[in-house]
Amino acid sequence: MLIVDSGDRWTAITQPAHAWLAGQLAQVWGTGDIAPPEPRAEVCLGIEQHDVAWTDYDRRPPLHADAGRAASFIEAPIRERHLIWRDAPDRVLAQSPWAALLVSLHGTNIHTRYVSLDHLPGEDADIVRDYLAAQRALQDRLIDLAGTTRAAAERQAELLFALDALSLSLCHGWPERELPPVDDVTIRYLPTGDGAATLDPWPLAMPEVTVALAARTLTERFTDEQVMQAALEDTPSERRAYTLRAA
Repeated sequence: MLIVDSGDRWTAITQPAHAWLAGQLAQVWGTGDIAPPEPRAEVCLGIEQHDVAWTDYDRRPPLHADAGRAASFIEAPIRERHLIWRDAPDRVLAQSPWAALLVSLHGTNIHTRYVSLDHLPGEDADIVRDYLAAQRALQDRLIDLAGTTRAAAERQAELLFALDALSLSLCHGWPERELPPVDDVTIRYLPTGDGAATLDPWPLAMPEVTVALAARTLTERFTDEQVMQAALEDTPSERRAYTLRAA
C-alpha cells in the first residue's frame, strides 16, 4: 500500500495499482534514442505485474497505530516484506517466464540497492542473504526458460526499476529527482503541479502521455485495525490521472 498523508486526510493506493501505472508507461516507452521494452509484450506484462504479490496484503493492510491509518509498504516489517517478495515470481510464472524473471530481478534489486545488511539485525540479515541466493538460482532457471541472457534480462530490470521510481514519484507527489538510469541514460523528473510533470530527456513515444489509476481517500483516523480495514474497503475509489510532458 502506498500512503499519501497530508494530515487532514490520507490517500491509499494499492501496490498493484501503482504497478499498473508503471505498466501504462512501459507501453509507450521508447524513442529514437531510447530503446523500447524487448521482448515488448513479456516485459510490459512483468512491469504491470511486478507488485502482484502485494494483492492480499493490500486488501487487509495493517494499522499504523501512531498515524491512525493504514501502514504503507515501507512501514511493513522486513520479515513480512520478505515473505511477499519470496513468492512473487510464482504469481506470474504461469503467464510468462520472462515476467516472472523481471519480478525476481526487481525484488533482488530492491534488496541490494535499498536494504543495507550492515544495518539489519543478524537474523534479518540472514533472511535477506538466503533470499538473494535463492532468487539468483531461480533467475538462472528462468533465464533458460525465457531463452535469454542475464545481461539482457538485467537491462529490462533497469527499465522496470526506473518506471517503478517514476510511478512512485507521481503517486506520492515527490519533488524533483533523477530516475535510476536505463542504458546509461539518467532522466530527470520535475513535477509541475496538478498531477503533471516533465521528463528530460524525453523517453516516451508520444509528445504527451496521461496515465491513471484508482485511489481511495479517507479523513478518519483509527485505533482499531479491523475498523480501519472495513472503512477502507467501503470507501469508493477515485480516478487519479497524471500527465507527463517533455521538458
